Order: sequence, then structure tokens, then C-alpha cells
Amino acid sequence: MQLTWHSYRYLPYERELASREVLALLNISMKSETDGPVLLSECAATEPAKRLTYFSGFLHGLDYVETVQHQLETAARSGKNRQATRYSVHGLHEYKGKFNPQVVRALLNIFGVRAGASVLDPFCGSGTTLVECAHLGARGYGFDINPFAVYVANAKLQALACPSAELWSILARLTKRLNQTKKWDIKIPDSARERYLASWFTPPLLQQIEVLREKIQDTAGSLAPIFLTIASNLLRDYSLQDPNDLRIRRRESPLPETALKTVFLSACDNAIQKLEAAQAVLGVRSTVGLAKNCDINNASRRDFGREFDAAITSPPYAMALPYIDTQRLSLVWLELLPPDQIGQLEADLIGSREVRGTGRKALHQELMTNASDIPAEELEFCLQLQRALGESDGFRREAVPTLLYRYFAAMQASFRTVLGTLKRGGRYGLIVGHNHTVLGGVKRDINTPAHLVSIAQRVGWKVDEAVPLQTYQRYGYHASNAVRAETLILLSKHSS
Repeated sequence: MQLTWHSYRYLPYERELASREVLALLNISMKSETDGPVLLSECAATEPAKRLTYFSGFLHGLDYVETVQHQLETAARSGKNRQATRYSVHGLHEYKGKFNPQVVRALLNIFGVRAGASVLDPFCGSGTTLVECAHLGARGYGFDINPFAVYVANAKLQALACPSAELWSILARLTKRLNQTKKWDIKIPDSARERYLASWFTPPLLQQIEVLREKIQDTAGSLAPIFLTIASNLLRDYSLQDPNDLRIRRRESPLPETALKTVFLSACDNAIQKLEAAQAVLGVRSTVGLAKNCDINNASRRDFGREFDAAITSPPYAMALPYIDTQRLSLVWLELLPPDQIGQLEADLIGSREVRGTGRKALHQELMTNASDIPAEELEFCLQLQRALGESDGFRREAVPTLLYRYFAAMQASFRTVLGTLKRGGRYGLIVGHNHTVLGGVKRDINTPAHLVSIAQRVGWKVDEAVPLQTYQRYGYHASNAVRAETLILLSKHSS
């Protein structure tokens, strides 16, 4: 059997994962450095080989067979030599901090996940793990404290389980109704929701997004979340918020000239085309999982309802991203959260940079007494940061040691929870970013993966490996905020 790489450039870790997939699926060793076609020393079964992520196809006897991944990516690729990451329903809504779906699929293969298996994502975000599980016929179950993330994740799963023909039919009816709407106005009630939206949209655009929402709900019925998710993805561009800023700040650039209705209908067309292409390869996925709006550390056994074969996640990075700021408009527009609860949700997120009210004093006391009993090495690191604070450090930097302590404590609790839900021998993969802070005028690296490895061992996980993952160079507006290094942490639950 001869394997063929995709036509795009690979990062070193992708070739390494490719070789691990070959070993896991085909039980054959290969060299990951190989640039040309990979000639395997033995003949392998066709069906397992079709599951490979990092190969476009393989020569089996005289027949050339494309991998499922190649078929999915080909239908969505923006360029022949670029890796496609928004295939199937992955591009339904942009989501900051989302991780690479190819890595998830590779890990599912390496972990030996099969159709019918159950996989946990304790920090599911917009559902990358859950979607890749559905592609393989496994059930992915996700938890996230952010109701918007859960909404998007479930909309993606709902789309995978719905024949594309039904969505085309809804889109046709919706297009007709929108085109017949001569007067885009609606009575705007005087409520906290409407006042908040009015502060971020011009009066004409506020009318338009409210009419659009009403038409979607009336036309799409139970499938409205799919179309509302597509519409939500456009809100920032048409708001008075700077669409390029991670924080919620006023824009200086002009609003788009193309009508919202036109862009929305085009986005729906594009999304359904990608879904249709995926369903042509995979069929309609009757086996899909579920995302729940719940903090993993507060989940009960009833919330889980099962033991899991594996777990895969990209947990929140410590103080790295203002997740809620990028989603405030959608949270309010979709009525997922009242405006006055946004700040509290931001503060409740694991890894948040926010502390509300008297919480800072309480957090400092927890740090000084090690109330959560985190490992000595992680405690000492937090105390070192506390001692490093200088007179020039402002309000946010003064909070860094206590916020990092809170992050370690929350991750320790999550490691315990996930360990208790996995079957014996089950494996857990986490993509974790490195970050840094500046205290006392000195840049200080935070090796988050190393700290999480230490915490996982303390809780009872077997640490199999920590694999460095190279990231692509980021340019432009967010270059200074980009995570420049990540690590794949591989854990397993002791089988005895």
C-alpha cells in the first residue's frame, strides 16, 4: 500500500500525528519525515486506511482510494495548497480559541475511537470535538459554561442530523419571505435587551436584525438555531463594535455597504453547500451527541449518564482570551443571557481575567492559604508572581497571581471530574497554549502545559506524553495576542 500526502504544507507535528495514526489504524510503522508518497512494508485493510486524517488517499493494488478527510476538505478548500478547517459544519460560526479539527480527528483515530463510542469534551466551545465524533459515528458529549458556545455546538450537530434538502427548502421559503418584506421595521419594546442592542446597532440595523430573527423563527421552526447561528456570525460586522477587536470597543471603520439580508442569504447558501458536500461523503449523521450548558466542575452523574471511552478538549487558556467580549452581541440577541449577567459570566469562566466585587480579596486569601490544595510547585509559582509585583503594575496585573491560582484550582477540579467519568484505560488529550505576563517590568513565561501535567499527575492521571505543537505565524491585528506555542498533553486512566 502506498499513501499520498495532501498537497498543502505540513507542520512537523502533523507528520508526527500522521505516523501515529498509521500505527493505530493499520498497525504499521512509518517514518514521519517522509516527503514523497509513503510505501508501507505491508498491505493494510482499505476501510481503516480511509479514516486517515493527514493523507489524501492511497494506492491499494491497482486502485487509488481517497480518504474521507480528503473528500471533506476538497469540498470546502479555499485553495488547493491550503489546509481546509471549515469543512462540513465547522465554519457555521467563527469562534475565538477554536482548535484544529484535523487534530481532533487524528486523536480519535490514535485513541482507537470507533463508531458507537462515547467521547467527552469538558470544555466543548463551539463543538469541534463533537462534530468530528459525529463524522466518525461516535457520540460526542460536551459541557461548557458559556451558553452561546453550547448553542452553536448544538446547531452544528442539528445540521449534521438534518438532510441538506430540508435546509434548502427552508432557505427557499426564507428567501421569498425576506424578498417580499418591503418595510424592515418592527416595534422595539423598551427592555434591557433592546436597550443594550440599541447601543451597538444603528436604528435601521437594529430593525433589520430583529426582523431577520423573527422571519427565521417563523420560517425554520425547530431548525431555526441553524439559521440563527449563521445570522449571529454577521452581527459584529454590522454593529458599532470594532469587528477586528477581541474586546468590545467602538469601531472607526465604516459599516458594510452590502445589505445584511444579501450577505445572510449568501452565507446560508455557502453553509448548506458545505453541509451537502459533507453529507454526500458521510450521509446524514443520525448518531450525534449533545452539548450541555454546565460547568464541568458542577456536573452530576445524571448530567453524564455514561462512562466515556475517551476525552478530547482544548481547555481555556489562563488569562489569554476575552471569550465573552467577542460574543456579547450574540448572547443578548439570541436571548441566551440578560445584559446585566454578561460580566458575571465573564468572571465565572475558567481562565478569565475578570474578578468582580470582593472576589479579589477572597482569591488572595485562597492563594495565601492554598485553600484548593494545588501542588506545591504550582503554588510556589503563583507566590513568586505575587512577590514580583511592582509599584508600576496596574489593577489588572496585580490580579495575575490570584487569577492564575484560580485557574490551576479549577483545572485540578476538572481533571478529577474527567478522571471519574472515563472507562479504565481511557485516554485524554488536551491542547494547551503557553502564555506569558509582565510583572515588575519583567516578562515572565507561564508554561501552562507543564503546570497542568503536574496537576494531572497529582490527581491520579498517568501522563503518557507531552507533544509540542507548532502554530502558524499570525499577522495583522491580532498578532500580538496570538498563542505562539501549544502542547498536546496525552493522559490515560490506569487500567488496574
